[in-house]
Amino acid sequence: MTTAIISQKGKEASRIVSLATAEQRNAVIRGMSNRLAARKPEIVAANLADVAEAMMEGTPDYLIDRLGFGEEKIDARIRSLRKIEALPDPVGRSYASRNLPNGLDVMRVRVPLGVILMIYEARPHVTVNAGALCLKSANSAILRGGSEAKRCNELLGALWGESLAEVGLPSEAIQVVSGSHEEIRDLLQENGTIDLVIPRGGKNLIEAVNESSKIPVIKHYSGVCHVYVDRCADVEKAIEIALDSKCLMPEVCNAMETLLVCQDLSDEIPKFIDEFNRCGVEVRGCEKIRELAPDIKAAVEEDWSTEYLDNIVSIRAVADVEDAVNHINSYGSHHTDAIVTENTENADAFVQRVDSAVVLRNASTMFCDGESLGMGAEIGISTDKLHARGPMGAEELTSYKLVIGGDGHVMGDPKAFSKEASYH
Repeated sequence: MTTAIISQKGKEASRIVSLATAEQRNAVIRGMSNRLAARKPEIVAANLADVAEAMMEGTPDYLIDRLGFGEEKIDARIRSLRKIEALPDPVGRSYASRNLPNGLDVMRVRVPLGVILMIYEARPHVTVNAGALCLKSANSAILRGGSEAKRCNELLGALWGESLAEVGLPSEAIQVVSGSHEEIRDLLQENGTIDLVIPRGGKNLIEAVNESSKIPVIKHYSGVCHVYVDRCADVEKAIEIALDSKCLMPEVCNAMETLLVCQDLSDEIPKFIDEFNRCGVEVRGCEKIRELAPDIKAAVEEDWSTEYLDNIVSIRAVADVEDAVNHINSYGSHHTDAIVTENTENADAFVQRVDSAVVLRNASTMFCDGESLGMGAEIGISTDKLHARGPMGAEELTSYKLVIGGDGHVMGDPKAFSKEASYH
């Protein structure tokens, strides 16, 4: 099937899905969750075959971790689908209503974006999340996962097709496609039928998509995330937040890569290092940190802007909130950053001045997560500022149209439009 046919089928399906009822769309999501449960052994087998081939080809460990789709991850997707099904319908909801002095009623109404193309590496769970969120928001989806997950993604795509057909909606509403890099570049030219592209993966993938696409792209290039421990922090609380931010899932984009600690807490800094060492994390430090712990590796300039995606953390001593903010805005990727402090004024200054999609007070960076934030799941995390920013759920996959109501309102005087008037 050519890329033009794929995109055209997606456009045709999007028109039908946009008119489907919320119950129809929810029934598809419910059907998919049932199929994940019923076909679990088949899905696991397909994924194990993908993982085995990826390991033989020398795929990096962090991508192998993302590629895995065993029973626990499948069960997690089933729970996510049920949460997405239970969410309020984001489409057709009116908001920001106003009655103007001239008597016109104006409101904004949520509408689907249309056709969403998603390009991603590994991550079979994205095939589940993206399909559900696009459908929940009455969009159609074209999903192109990495070749390393081909078997599992093809099966998940077939399950989406069965779930759609069961409700009487076109199977092309969620298309899982493969194809060469050239064919993907061709898809990125289909700006007449595809409305939005969301790349999800490494910096090279996102840059390649952004450079090739004629379609608007929502992106984040990297997750260089920080936790700043303020002089007014509860140190035990800060240690727990730092460990969770780094160690829970070091391979994800919202994992902390740099810990900033106020230099006034120099007596407490060794505690952080000891805890990281206990958890198997390699610590790299600036000169001030290495004065307190000379055995750790020296951090170099490159470390401050590196997304490790691994059990490595860099630690830097900073003077105060202002110094921390300057570091984050200079070296960070505008993704997710947190402050730990008991001082409201310092917290407010940090939140106001850090230019990131997600800013947290006294909470782990792991909470930059669609499911944790009540979205059921996320289709991605945007560090852009236009349209959507931060974790993107169903509502972020909608736009709006203005609906204006009048009672015979006209802008000008109809009498002025007569032929006689036009000669004068």
